[in-house]
Amino acid sequence: MPSVVLCLHAHLPLQLKKFSFFDIGHSPDYFDGEESRRVLGRMAKDCYLPINAALLKLIRRYRGRFKVSCSVSGMLLEQLEEEQKAVLTSFRRLADTGHVEFLSEPYHHSLASLFSENEFREQVALQRRKVRTLLGKMPRTLRNTGLLYGNDVARIAESMGFRVILAGGAGRVAGCDTTSTWRPAGCRKLTVLFGHDRLAGELALRDAGDAGNGQALRAGECARRLAAGYQGEEMINLFADYGNFGEHYRNETGTLDFLEAVPAILLKHRNWRFLTPSDAAADHEPADKIDVPGHISRADTGKDSSMAWLGNHMQKDAARSLYALEAKARETKNRKRIGVWRDLQASENFYRMNTTGLSNGAPCRDFHPFASPYDAYIGYMNILNDFSGRLAGKTGVRT
Repeated sequence: MPSVVLCLHAHLPLQLKKFSFFDIGHSPDYFDGEESRRVLGRMAKDCYLPINAALLKLIRRYRGRFKVSCSVSGMLLEQLEEEQKAVLTSFRRLADTGHVEFLSEPYHHSLASLFSENEFREQVALQRRKVRTLLGKMPRTLRNTGLLYGNDVARIAESMGFRVILAGGAGRVAGCDTTSTWRPAGCRKLTVLFGHDRLAGELALRDAGDAGNGQALRAGECARRLAAGYQGEEMINLFADYGNFGEHYRNETGTLDFLEAVPAILLKHRNWRFLTPSDAAADHEPADKIDVPGHISRADTGKDSSMAWLGNHMQKDAARSLYALEAKARETKNRKRIGVWRDLQASENFYRMNTTGLSNGAPCRDFHPFASPYDAYIGYMNILNDFSGRLAGKTGVRT
């Protein structure tokens, strides 16, 4: 019977301060606490709380026939623990149902898999422990930042004991059918699920269609098309961000209709079901091995799989400069400084330097103080200049 694997992702970085050249050597405070709390409060009200309430309602209404998976970054869990306990409680209620699978991901929603295997492993392990501590669940499925995937990421995932990994960018892999499961090249037990990127994008943008974009599909129309188009053992993997359904388009425009219409229409057909990634991997034998020697992601728009984050010289320079500080940060054995280095890894910091106007899976543009990608780059490099000096034991030095 056909099935839907619905995975929702939640992450929120700390908001950077405007850090000028003249701040170098004078302030080790790179994050705007007040703005971070404001943004978190807004997301809690407009996004996390209503969506989690809707998910809980669906699970109870369909008595377990509706299942979903959630991936929550460690960075967000940390903020919820300190500032928004009601949201954390709403995630715990979902966990208590037994019908929600919580996934693992890099703690800081970072690009560590592209720069440092050791750091990537540590961040995944940190987030895994955080989920177990706060939500009482041990993740068995890995979701890398932006659904970045390749043979090397799959190898690491299997070596860390994961049984499933999610991936985007299937359109760049010849012969990849997203309705099947696959075995990554070089792996013996790991299963990879590829997201249906186009359909997930259409669903996420459906209410933009209500505002005038006739190309977008309404959720009900999508669900009916699915019900009519699939009759076998196909899986429809829908990997989306919480923000697509609560923040980018406000609730009063009907954005939560997706969570009402799609399950209601599909579950009327007794042959349809909703699965978690672990369920899907257990129920479907891999179609074949799949070889992805480089990297692909949901943000793919061309030859560079990391175009959204590393598509120009500013982004590449900023990322290389940050990860070049890894050894110095670790040598300090100072948890606070290592923590700052990791907080600076949030992928949004590099996305904000993007000059191509990409928006697939991107954070909301009004969540940062920079007027342009160039301002974002300059401010970020000023922070790295200051941080590098502090790691070296220097103060008041501008280079």
